[in-house]
Amino acid sequence: MPVTRSLFRPLALAVPVTLAAAAFAPLARSAAPAAAPDRTTPEPARAAGLDVEVKCVDDSTLKLKLLEDKLELVTKYGFLQVTVADVRRIEFAHRCPPEVAERIALAISKLAHADFQTREQATAELKNHRERAYPFLLKALKHEDPEVSRRADEALRFIQAKVPAPLLEARDCDVVHTDDSKFTGKLTAQSFRVLTGVFGEQALKVADLRSLRTGAGIAADEFAGAVAAPATMATYQQQFGKEYVFNVTGYVPGNGQQATVWGTDVYTLDSNLAAAAVHAGLAKPGEAVAVRVRVVQSPIQYTASFRNGVNSNAYGTFASGGYEFVKR
Repeated sequence: MPVTRSLFRPLALAVPVTLAAAAFAPLARSAAPAAAPDRTTPEPARAAGLDVEVKCVDDSTLKLKLLEDKLELVTKYGFLQVTVADVRRIEFAHRCPPEVAERIALAISKLAHADFQTREQATAELKNHRERAYPFLLKALKHEDPEVSRRADEALRFIQAKVPAPLLEARDCDVVHTDDSKFTGKLTAQSFRVLTGVFGEQALKVADLRSLRTGAGIAADEFAGAVAAPATMATYQQQFGKEYVFNVTGYVPGNGQQATVWGTDVYTLDSNLAAAAVHAGLAKPGEAVAVRVRVVQSPIQYTASFRNGVNSNAYGTFASGGYEFVKR
């Protein structure tokens, strides 16, 4: 028995030594000096991008940064490259992706379905496709089945009421505007690299866009078509949701003119527009500015306040509506 213990003692001691060596091996490797980073090719700085506002075919508006440097346009005179920094506005040609065209064609085929709910759903889907479905529906008007023709007419009328007429006209070319030129052709890009505030860098499909304006283009187009402002908005009764652009000169208090204002932020339709613009902080007394005004439903109570040297009065509900300034 003693002989047996003496034979196994060296083996028992060898196990801890082996485990200890294995445990410290990673530590020894991590202590080795790391290789110096390669600083010969620094990472390029991220592009700041150009501020743009894009309108999509679903009527949504997005404010993004466009990361492209140049846009390539195929014109009848050949290829043309336009520097993005020079672009002020782009009006996009009508593009219907193949998968969308297939869904529209399928929906039109269901307008003659035996099931009433299926026909209803197909009609609703075609309405949702808006101007993309418009040329398909024009053809469906001549369908031999009166039910298909009737429902196509219903969808067309809906789209015509929702989409401005110029957007329903077939447009085969993209139009790129700069300060001093206008280029017509077809953009070669299928998507644009853009930077969003929430989702970071993304690809924006050109087929989903109606128009694009850059920072300078937004400022130039925002109040295009402004007309002289009326004294009040009293003639715009019941025009809820409609917006108007006016050139107005800020009211100068104490110059002998009568300028009564009722409300705060939302004003009665008979409130003086020039005085309300000063009250809202959109114009200084005597300053000529362009403002965008929206007619809205009357609040339950118009509140009084004193702002920017103009006093506004309180008033109850005003059945014909009120107005507010649209601050972009």
